[in-house]
This record gives sequence, structure tokens and C-alpha cells, in this order.
Amino acid sequence: MSAMADSLEAEREARDRPHVTVVVPTHQSARTLDACLRSIRGQTAPVTLIVVDNGSTDSTHAVASRWADEVLVIGPERSAQRNAGARATDADVVGFIDSDMVLEPRVVEEATSLLTLGCVGVIVPEYTVGQGFWSRVRAFERAFYEGSDSIEGARFFTRQALSQSGGFDETLTAAEDWDLTMRIRELGRVSRTTARIAHDEGRVRYWSACRKKGRYASGIGRFQRKHGRIGLKLALDRPYLKRPWLLARDPALGIGLIALKAGETLAISADLLLKNRGAIGNGSAASESRFGR
Repeated sequence: MSAMADSLEAEREARDRPHVTVVVPTHQSARTLDACLRSIRGQTAPVTLIVVDNGSTDSTHAVASRWADEVLVIGPERSAQRNAGARATDADVVGFIDSDMVLEPRVVEEATSLLTLGCVGVIVPEYTVGQGFWSRVRAFERAFYEGSDSIEGARFFTRQALSQSGGFDETLTAAEDWDLTMRIRELGRVSRTTARIAHDEGRVRYWSACRKKGRYASGIGRFQRKHGRIGLKLALDRPYLKRPWLLARDPALGIGLIALKAGETLAISADLLLKNRGAIGNGSAASESRFGR
């Protein structure tokens, strides 16, 4: 009799448990994807797993097919991929995880619990892993952001809040997670888990990291124009700028962080300058064409 009662109770809990879908956008993600999807499948709460691939030519699709309930092929950017994944499910809770992330086992369970208790969005704290000096610099930088609601974006949402917010802004190619979190906060409370995510950055190389940041320059600019002064404040809100003496906790990594930020700033400036020159050149050419020069 007791076994039957336990079975009925388990069935009732399964019926009452929110349906959770995790969406993972990918592009040429073979190096990190297996560990990412394995960690999602290893959660203490059941999930439906959807991978949305942007035309990868490596083994990403094969890896995704081994783990995912559904694999979609959609581009052109992460925001469009995430929105497509969210539209493909009617789950009560939708989470978005990047393909270079590994989740601790209780992430989904904790996030779902917080959303069930009335939150509309949940932040999952992150820490950086990787190889080499510049990866350690990245990890040092990330440690400054722990507990910062202005830096860390939400990753899990109720279906209702995600629908009301309109999802990710597909015109943004950077800071799209900040943008969505800002709009989600207008709908209710955003909380955070204690379980964390490891962000695998691999072997970070200085010039590659700077160039990557430069490619995000125009996207960050659009985000700032969309949100005005608040957007600018958010983009500049870095704890190590407010308390630079904390960089001395590890002098070598502190100097490395200063050098990395200087290189990224130069890359962003160069990217914006080139784009502005291109726009001016295109405008002049159009004028000459119109006036027959």
C-alpha cells in the first residue's frame, strides 16, 4: 500500500512540475558542445533540449543530434536562433544556454523553483575556465562581476514573461542578453541561483580577444542608442573601474586586465572609425551620383 501511495505521489509531482525547455544556439561549436549538452542532460530536473544551429560545417550537428530532443537549422545570429528555439516549445519555463557553457547539476532545478515562487527571470552566476595566461585574466575579470545584477543577464524565464517582453531583440548583435533582462525586470522580480555555470573560453589569445570585442562595437552602439543614458551606464559599469585598488589582489593578473581592456578599447575605436569612414565615403559617392559628378 505504501509503495502504491509513493507511486501516486511521484506521478502527482511529475504532473505538477513545470515543463522546462533549454535552448542552445550553436555555430561551429564542436569543441565545447558535447560537454555543454551532457551537463544539461545531467540536471537534477528533467528538461527538453533544443539546439538551434546556424549552419555549422564542423561536427556540431552530429554532436547536437546525439543529445538534443530537436535540432533546428536557423540563423543568422544568436538572438534569432534563441527566439526560434523558444517558438518551437510551449514549455512553462524557457532557458537559454550558450554552447561553451557547462552547468552545475542543480541549475535547472533551482531556476525552476525560483520561477515557480513568483520570479519572472533568473540569473545563473558564471565563472570562466580555460587555458593560458589570458584565460586566467578573463577569470580574474569575471570574479569582479559576481553578484552584479547590472553585468549578469538572466538565462531562465517564465513563458508568460518571455512572451510579454517580445523575446530577444533581433536587431542587436551584442548586449542582447542585457537588453532582454532590462525589459524582463519591468515585468517582475529577477532572482539568481546558487548553482553556477562554467564558461569555457578555451585558450584566450590577446589579439583574438581584442578583435572579437571590436566586432561587437556596432552592436554595443545600437544597444546604447536604444537605452540612452541607462545603456551607456550599463556598458561602463565595471567594478574594477570603481575600485581599481582591487586589481592589486593579484598584480600580474591586474596588469593583464588593464592591458586587455586597453586593447579591446582600441579595437572598438578602430572598428567604429572604419565604419564611420565607410559611411561617409558611401554618402559622398551617393551625392556625386545624384549630382552627376
